[in-house]
Amino acid sequence: LKRPLPSVVGPRSVVCGIGGAGAISSAPGEAWAGDPKRRTAMPLAGGGDHGGICGEATFDDPEAERTDRGGQLAIADLPPLPQRSRGYYTEPLLGTSIVLIISGLLVAVVHGLAGGVAEVEDAAKDGFTVSAIMVMLIWIEAFIAIFSMLFLFFGNAGVIGRSPRTCFPMPLEVEERLRRGSALSDLRNLPAPPGGSDERGTYCVRCLVWRSSKAAEGKVHHCNTCQRCVRGFDHHCGVFGRCIVRNNMPCFFALIGMMFAGLVTTMVAVTAGSNVTEPSSKP
Repeated sequence: LKRPLPSVVGPRSVVCGIGGAGAISSAPGEAWAGDPKRRTAMPLAGGGDHGGICGEATFDDPEAERTDRGGQLAIADLPPLPQRSRGYYTEPLLGTSIVLIISGLLVAVVHGLAGGVAEVEDAAKDGFTVSAIMVMLIWIEAFIAIFSMLFLFFGNAGVIGRSPRTCFPMPLEVEERLRRGSALSDLRNLPAPPGGSDERGTYCVRCLVWRSSKAAEGKVHHCNTCQRCVRGFDHHCGVFGRCIVRNNMPCFFALIGMMFAGLVTTMVAVTAGSNVTEPSSKP
């Protein structure tokens, strides 16, 4: 009697013809020909009691198709990230100038009114005066402003970097074009297959990364100036030349806040200095 072949064969099963009868061989000791990711039974030389030839049978498996094309691409095989636009390098010049000029002017004014460092040293001995406190405050505010500006420039906040988790599995259309050396410029961002993970909302064909659709991560956007995909996007700041996102929003607000705080500190120092310099009236 001939037993019909099963419709589904395990990944390590070999369909063999033994004396005209179909059989399944999946013993632990038997060899598996080919890549284990390919659910394919390759011809094996017969021997022993089996003495027959195992026929080749290929089953539907996306990984098998990927393996047939030469294996999954590595991150090193991907083309470079898009080149930054000119504004990425020129826009920060405006923001840097504003922060340094305003900070320098306010520090100089407060120092001049308070008598400089000597006033602070004398106040440390005799008890702090209002002018000495203003000097320390203006320096703290200037430091916070400069630190926040540097974080905006170099923090890369919210940028979705390339990694095996963010780049793969790559959509087949993108991978096929990369293997052929074809351009991706005419492609739109590709949606993830239905029923997939929230971490794979759309695939950016410029950065070659998956962009999450989780509401908790906020809006995901590819900036045309920065030429990167970022999470938690709010807006691109043309003064500092960087995307303002959820992770660097505190620094952005700190920059604005320190400007107003510096103005208040300077006005208090001016008031305190005028009170000191006014001649005392005798009765």
